[in-house]
Amino acid sequence: MNRSRLAGLALIAFAASCSSSESPDRASSATSTGALPCDVDAVLTRACRKCHATPPKFGAPMPLDTWGDLHAAARSDATQKVHQRVKARIHDPVSPMPQGDTLAASELATLDRWLDAGAPPRSNGETCAAADAGPAARVGPEHLPCPAAEQTTFRAHAAGAPDAPFAVPADSGNLYQCFTWKVPWTSETQATAFAPIIDDGRVVHHWILYSTATPQEEGGAGPCKMPFDATFLSGWAPGGGNRDMPPDVGLALPGAEPRWLILQLHYWNVAGYTDARDRSGVAMCTASGPTLRKHTAVVSTLGSLAIDLPPKSARVEVSGMCTPDTQQDLHVISAGPHMHELGASFKTEILRGGDPSKSEVLVDVPRWDFQSQALYPTDKIVRPGDKLRTTCTYANSTGQRVTFGERTEDEMCFNFVAVWPAPGLVNAGGKGALRCIDR
Repeated sequence: MNRSRLAGLALIAFAASCSSSESPDRASSATSTGALPCDVDAVLTRACRKCHATPPKFGAPMPLDTWGDLHAAARSDATQKVHQRVKARIHDPVSPMPQGDTLAASELATLDRWLDAGAPPRSNGETCAAADAGPAARVGPEHLPCPAAEQTTFRAHAAGAPDAPFAVPADSGNLYQCFTWKVPWTSETQATAFAPIIDDGRVVHHWILYSTATPQEEGGAGPCKMPFDATFLSGWAPGGGNRDMPPDVGLALPGAEPRWLILQLHYWNVAGYTDARDRSGVAMCTASGPTLRKHTAVVSTLGSLAIDLPPKSARVEVSGMCTPDTQQDLHVISAGPHMHELGASFKTEILRGGDPSKSEVLVDVPRWDFQSQALYPTDKIVRPGDKLRTTCTYANSTGQRVTFGERTEDEMCFNFVAVWPAPGLVNAGGKGALRCIDR
């Protein structure tokens, strides 16, 4: 698998999680053998049921709605009940559930007490008080600040039929599919807001929108063959929502010179749905001409290409130093770390005045999860004289030497950051447009 397997990360994107706005008053959870205890039900509602709903969404294998759901045979191991697998997964040291979220200590203690007791039903007479779920989540194109007629959309479609849905094969399991267009903007244009379009939520795991100067097929649809110069523009993963740029900032969109767009959809049809038809994608508001915003943000890349992981190595650190060529303050508004499956942790620090003893964390991911990469909003300022150090830590459990590369079997160490003003973070000396990495 190549660089197209950039899972879930997004610069102008949406943090991956499995939260939910469902009410914890779940009298409907009662089955012939019991209902879930109220405290357990509340934790599952907040942390899990965005994905583990009825029916399951975003590739989740089963619902966690009822007491019966938790006592059903696990799909991954029919000798165990689902609640036994839940116990193992919330304590998994490598890829704990819920993905993209963190259980509070009190929530973890609640689940542990219940699971250790054998996952008993709710006590007779216990009634769960209804909670105010608040206003409906404002997610989707209908909640963008620009009217539908002014939105620009890019959506999954069938090959040769841009208005027809993409048929997700029932036997596809874990599938990456790419859709391509020539950019529609011919003059300077900014994106001011993004919204996910989620069509068949049962099988959509995440999507990412890239730009590239490498020629693509207009209206193309097929397996992903990501060019090395692909640059993040937007993305979404479960639990994410709309994203508005700051009021006086717009994200630079490709235009003028020939550029192309690639919408990468990650489908997760492990349930084998035979009727999955999808038109997911992205909608955005744009500004151009007299409506251009005062500040233009760009996507810059931090990190390193100098990756060399010995076989069976437990902990290998790779660091990349960025020395920005700037005489003015640079405003970082989001960070999107990216490694592959051998990643263990990720950190980018700002070294004030270039002094390692005066470091300030820009983003810190102490437990890396390739399947749950996320956007990290920030308001940090990089000042003249500062440097940025990105450190990627790996655990190479394979018997092979692993180096930098585009395949998932290779590794990467990148942090895609949105910065204004343009040209953003660029190496002193002009090496690497929109890149500030070790060469």
